[in-house]
Amino acid sequence: MFSFLKRSAAQVKNDSLKALRMEVQPWKRELPMLSLNSPKDLERWAIGCDMDIGGFSEANLEMTENGTARFWGNISTKLPDNPEIKQSGYAAIRSKPGAPSFFGIPCWDTTLFRYLALRVRGDDRKYFVNIQTDGIIQTDLYQHRLFLRKPGEWETVMIPFRDFILTNNGQIQPDQIEMFREKVKTIGISLIDRQEGPFNIELDWIKALNTDTSEGDMDRAPPTRRDDVDEFGEKIPDFTKSTH
Repeated sequence: MFSFLKRSAAQVKNDSLKALRMEVQPWKRELPMLSLNSPKDLERWAIGCDMDIGGFSEANLEMTENGTARFWGNISTKLPDNPEIKQSGYAAIRSKPGAPSFFGIPCWDTTLFRYLALRVRGDDRKYFVNIQTDGIIQTDLYQHRLFLRKPGEWETVMIPFRDFILTNNGQIQPDQIEMFREKVKTIGISLIDRQEGPFNIELDWIKALNTDTSEGDMDRAPPTRRDDVDEFGEKIPDFTKSTH
C-alpha cells in the first residue's frame, strides 16, 4: 500500500510540473522505451503461445551471450483435443504494464515522435509488432508487420506510428480510430503466420524515434551544417590562409 501511495504522489508531482511549465516541448531524437540487455530487463516481459490453451507450440525468451534477448521456439498447428479450439499455431511476447497508482498505469507519451524503432536480428518468419494503449477497450491492439530486410543480420526497423492498424482479437476493425499515442502501455512481438517450424528473433532495444527531418507527425528542416566545424563542433583550421 505504501509503494502504491508513493507512486501516486510521484505521478501528481510529474503531472503538476507538466501543467506549470506549459511550454512547447523541445525537439528530441529518441525516447528509450525498452531494453533487453539483462535478466532484470527480461522480467518485464510476458511470454505466451498456444500451449497455454492446450496446443503444441513452444515459446522461450532468454538472454544471449551477447547481452541481447532471444525469442525462439517452435510453431505447431496441431489442434488440441478440446473441440472448442478451432485454430492453433502462434507465439508472442509482450512487455508487462508498469505498476499502477491512483492515477492509472504509467505509460509512454510518444506524441513527439514519428517512429517506433526496434533493433532486431531475425529469421524470415512473419512477425508482427503490437502496441496496446491505455484506451477504453483493453483488447484493442495496433499492429504492423515487422519487415526484416536482412534476415540473419542486425538491423534497425523504423515503423511510423500512423501506419499501425487497429485490430481486436486478430481482426482488423472497420472503424480505424487513431492511436492514443499519449498513453502507450505495452509493446509486443507476435508470430501468427501459423506456419509449422522453428522461429528465432533477437532483440536489443525498442525506442520512439525522430529523424533529423521529423518532429512527431510534423516535418522539420534538418539542422544546418557549418562548413567551418567538424562533426563534433570543433573549428576546422583554414589552411588556405597564410600564417605570415
